[in-house]
Amino acid sequence: MDDVHNIFSSGQIAGEYLAEYKDYGKFFKQIATSSHQSCLILLSWEKPREITTLEGENRPTRTLHLKGLGEQAAEIFKQKGLTHEEKWSELINLYQGHPSWLNIIASTIVELFDGNVSRFLAEGNDIYLGDIEPLLESQLERLSESEKKVSQWLASQDGAVDISQPPADRELSQSELWQAIQSLARRGLVEKIQVGGRSLFFLNPVFKAYIQSKSNPIKEKQ
Repeated sequence: MDDVHNIFSSGQIAGEYLAEYKDYGKFFKQIATSSHQSCLILLSWEKPREITTLEGENRPTRTLHLKGLGEQAAEIFKQKGLTHEEKWSELINLYQGHPSWLNIIASTIVELFDGNVSRFLAEGNDIYLGDIEPLLESQLERLSESEKKVSQWLASQDGAVDISQPPADRELSQSELWQAIQSLARRGLVEKIQVGGRSLFFLNPVFKAYIQSKSNPIKEKQ
């Protein structure tokens, strides 16, 4: 089942069903807890809440966060006719190997820099968004107000943060902050790393660049 996020409500915490699709939650739970020989694969920007409670090390329900392409993304660049192959890995890393993003950026490099990747990367350290913005805008529109506030806070940080030590001037309660972080993680917009035995959270770098451009439009790379 593709585009499962379309049965969830915008402006709510991740996984909140639209009224007419609430029975899907019962369906997913039944599939996950019944004995059968089938395999149901859900593709979604958001994780259904039932999946979160049902998955586990010894259970048949699993979540796979799809990672970006590695060196395979070079095929996109070859098709676009990009040059300076020694810089391709840097471009892949900058846009996290996301095939749609890389395809869009490759077209931009052809249009503005005659396919010269080195010239594009030499223009600065900022992440250029260009035609990626509409894709990010559609994700931003789905966020709840608390998620938007937390996204802005995370975008203002230099690195990963410890959510057990939130800012003193925060607008949200600790419970609201944790719920928003959890929801953003279920959307794949917040990632977690382990540092010194503690979990630290950070905003997806490309989404962070987008949030920063909205807060400071004058700084956006043209």
